Amino acid sequence: SMSATTSPARRSRRWWRSVSSGCSRRGRRRLPPLPPPLSLPRAAAMSPAATGRLTFARGLASSAPAEGGGDGGEFKVLAIDRSGLLGARTMALQDGLQHGDSEEGGTTVAKSAETPLLSEMKTIFATRGPLTLAEYFQMCLGHPEFGYYQRQRVFGKQGDFVTSPELTQIFGELLGVWTLATWAQCGQPSPFHLVELGPGRGTLMHDILRTAERFTSFVEGVTIHLVENSLQLRERQKEMLNVTLEPSEDSEDEKDLPVMARTAVKGRTATGIDVHWHWIVDTVPADAPIFCIAHEFFDAIPIHQFQHTERGWCEVLVDSAHDSNDPHHVKYVLCPSPSPSTLAYLGVDADTRRKFVETMPQEYREGDPEDQNDKGSTPTSPGLIIDPPVQRGKSGVPLEADPGIPMGVRIEAGPMRNVLMNTLAKKIDAAGGAALIIDYGEDHPQPFTLRGIKDHSFASPLESPGEVDLSAHVDFSSLRRVARQASSSLQIFPVVPQGAFLLNLNIEARTRALCENASDEQKEAIEQTVMRLVSEDQMGLLFKVLAITQPGIGAPAGFPEDADGGGKGIE
Repeated sequence: SMSATTSPARRSRRWWRSVSSGCSRRGRRRLPPLPPPLSLPRAAAMSPAATGRLTFARGLASSAPAEGGGDGGEFKVLAIDRSGLLGARTMALQDGLQHGDSEEGGTTVAKSAETPLLSEMKTIFATRGPLTLAEYFQMCLGHPEFGYYQRQRVFGKQGDFVTSPELTQIFGELLGVWTLATWAQCGQPSPFHLVELGPGRGTLMHDILRTAERFTSFVEGVTIHLVENSLQLRERQKEMLNVTLEPSEDSEDEKDLPVMARTAVKGRTATGIDVHWHWIVDTVPADAPIFCIAHEFFDAIPIHQFQHTERGWCEVLVDSAHDSNDPHHVKYVLCPSPSPSTLAYLGVDADTRRKFVETMPQEYREGDPEDQNDKGSTPTSPGLIIDPPVQRGKSGVPLEADPGIPMGVRIEAGPMRNVLMNTLAKKIDAAGGAALIIDYGEDHPQPFTLRGIKDHSFASPLESPGEVDLSAHVDFSSLRRVARQASSSLQIFPVVPQGAFLLNLNIEARTRALCENASDEQKEAIEQTVMRLVSEDQMGLLFKVLAITQPGIGAPAGFPEDADGGGKGIE
């Protein structure tokens, strides 16, 4: 693990060495960079392979801002002490999976494929116990050697999924229009920073710059900042934006690293725009107004899950699965006693926890009243059974079940997302500008939305760790609340569906213009793609759009003019 005071250069060097020396001569895998077991008051920092400062935020179950200021409270990193869970092995099944006959005449499950990352996880399970869901999530996506985003092909038809910018140029062009309009509303500042979080292959930024290239004052004042942790994707972004890298003043201990793996990576496009790559949001400068785009970024930031049981709220963990009936090599288990994250999140009074649960839709609050064995299912995860491991060794003090909340109710929380949002909101509050966040999710907490995608189809999140894309729905109400805690002056606008947002940006007119010189076949393809973006039964309602801006500029493009975006309009 790396402390919060470790220099970016040293973190980058250690990160790259963990990539380049994944195997010793004896073939033994190095353990991935994970934080050590910590007691509750202590803090640590994750490696730069994690997007942003992956930390917990104080009081995430509370909907009220912190007293005495708008900083949202203290932020800290916690990691579960797994020493009491070693050797705990129980069965967890997910109903509805296909079973086959075993040699003994019974039933068994054809397990999903083993992966190099799974081998690393098994070492952790054997020596340290289960992983929190957030740690499992982070390893699957961000492991520096075997993580999903280190793969060659992720996006597009040859990858596992297609994002909106990859579907049609219209999407990126309209976000370019939004960026230009918002920049103009802010007084056309120069210089300014255009930031994208998780830029993928660089398609969206390419379309935004192509849309803005006719506006000389925009091009002359802009500097691009890309927050990206995948070396593979950094290379793709460099190619897409036609960037020529420039020499940088690297520290002596970074000279053995590939250029794209260093702390400071910068270059210039063919049109003369400076481009900088960052490992974390924190290093994006706030010396000029910031205009930030985060498209399908927050859904890939790890989350925690908790389930209500007779012994209180228990955190969902991931452990090794040995039973022949387990469909995968890992399974869900419940922590037998309050974990540090349970205490940090839910260690408040029962009334506050009840109010938090009540913010979810009714169908998510019903749980499984007949369940008396810490097993439960929710409408979003039918038949999911989670068994608690047998506890061995020292234990914590259990929380009691909350009156009025049925057994089996599950909640999902994203503290790492909140820390990123806090950092972004404070930068905009200090420097001016705006942020546009587009992702799938709801404007309220949700119970169990973790999902996997592989080969353009849904897959179990437990299948083939490192080879399946993981994501979870975004709780926009939490992001709005954190932004308000970070600043009392920012304009924070009510969330709007993606379909309404694009229609407000006049996607219909742009579609007609693009179809003018297209063949009949091309016209049909364009129209079908646009319908996919705006239709309520496809992406138009599932995806939501959130905007925060500097004060005093009115509603940004795409949002209703009568939206209350000032002061405390979101509480």
